[in-house]
Amino acid sequence: MPQLEIRLLGTMQVVRGDGSLLHLPPIVQSLFAYIVLYQYRGQPRQGHRREALANLFWSDQPEKNARRCLSTALWRLRRELDDQCTDRYLFASGSGEVGFNFGSEYWLDIAAFEKGVRRGLAVPMEDMTQEHVAVLEEAVSLYTGELLEDCYQEWALRERERLNLLYVRCLGRLMRYYRHHGAYEQGLQYGKKILAADPLREQVHRELILLYLESGQRALAIQQYEVCRRILADELGIEPMAETRHLYEQMMGTGTAVSPQPFASGAGPQKLDLLLSQLNTAMRDLDAAREQLREIQQAMACLLDQDARVSF
Repeated sequence: MPQLEIRLLGTMQVVRGDGSLLHLPPIVQSLFAYIVLYQYRGQPRQGHRREALANLFWSDQPEKNARRCLSTALWRLRRELDDQCTDRYLFASGSGEVGFNFGSEYWLDIAAFEKGVRRGLAVPMEDMTQEHVAVLEEAVSLYTGELLEDCYQEWALRERERLNLLYVRCLGRLMRYYRHHGAYEQGLQYGKKILAADPLREQVHRELILLYLESGQRALAIQQYEVCRRILADELGIEPMAETRHLYEQMMGTGTAVSPQPFASGAGPQKLDLLLSQLNTAMRDLDAAREQLREIQQAMACLLDQDARVSF
């Protein structure tokens, strides 16, 4: 076990190698989270300028008082970090920068999560192996909650959104992988997790409807449509998209449960297969468009980070 375990997903926890928790005041904990998070996202070998940290965390104080508050917070943080540890986790450069020593013995949950995401999504879904699946499932298990869920400062919100998009992307890949391989229960499990994170994703509601149909659970497919319709009406005041309504009409028109074979039905199978095939094509196109949008959002977030570092 590493000498220091840093968990930023969910409620922040910092654990020493002996299993004891670091007890930090909220402002000191936030300061440490920021130092680690934005140094990890930027250049791990470089720290943060003291005046930038003081202005960010004590902006309501005069400059002299803010610097004094920062010095006190760093002293308390260093005392807690270095207690019973052989490594030195904070460094101070000759130019006045302070930062986390990424050459020390530590484990960071967001680093492990992003590494798993990169490995698991390195190939198209059709080329995924069990190893890719296992890596993605391990990454998903590390996402125990939103980043620093008790923190509502802007710097945390930007990273929270970026990591949440990665998490949902992993869930979507796993849902579609299991559906592709006929493992409907696993696919349903991951689809439900997506909707737990973002219940307004109508496309995922459609995919769950199809998963229920393919597994012969027509009643649950209809129920899923009703859930989708109510959520969209209550939250956005809109009806489901035409594709979703058309899928519902197809379900109600068959009158019988579908067989486990994808998209088969007892009435007009060829026509229904064609319609659902066209629906699948449209959904894949929508997937690609949303994927491009997520990539643009992530790129914009990185640009914002770079601008923030330059301004510091």
